[in-house]
Amino acid sequence: VIQLIVDLYLKGGLAVVVGAGAEGLKKINSLLTQECEILLVSRESNPKVEKYLKDGAIKFLQADLQDAKFLLEYNPILVMATTDDHALNRMIVNEARKIPGCMAYASDDPESSDFSHPSVINVKDTVQITISTGSKSPAMAREIRMRAEKYLNELVTSEDVAQINLQQEARIAAKKAIPDQKTRKKYLYAVMRDSEVTRLIKQDRVTDARSRAMKMLEDFK
Repeated sequence: VIQLIVDLYLKGGLAVVVGAGAEGLKKINSLLTQECEILLVSRESNPKVEKYLKDGAIKFLQADLQDAKFLLEYNPILVMATTDDHALNRMIVNEARKIPGCMAYASDDPESSDFSHPSVINVKDTVQITISTGSKSPAMAREIRMRAEKYLNELVTSEDVAQINLQQEARIAAKKAIPDQKTRKKYLYAVMRDSEVTRLIKQDRVTDARSRAMKMLEDFK
């Protein structure tokens, strides 16, 4: 069996998470970097949910659900059912599948979901590393994630994050200025390996590093 791990393109769409327990909070955490609108539906809140609300990271619908009819009021592209009620989770998944273009997932029944949801390590809200056992053992995926999380947070530095953000800006600029994909790739690698850019990032001179990258772009046009 070939396992294919993909990063869903959720930008600008609505993701609905049902259930504010440990599973629901993990799913919300994995969505925070996806630039999508997140709606949490739950019968009750908790301190973590309140923090997300205070930060403006999510929207919250407090409801004691008996069925999945609430989905008729929304147009999500992703629905994740994480309640402790298996029958309710199945109703939510079945209702979500009636929505055109919507993918559905149940935390207690990944094999009948539209996709598997691997354990994700979110490093400095910039790098996401996925650990998957292909739905064979979500518990072991979580165990391995917990072992690796501390190491990876130490491995990825603030300088790496600055370089990632700079690469994003350079990539956008290069798409406008360089029609050839191969040349754009050479430019981006040149920025990443440039000693002056590296020096400026280490000195926390991000604006100067950006200027250097844009100047380098002229040589690749």
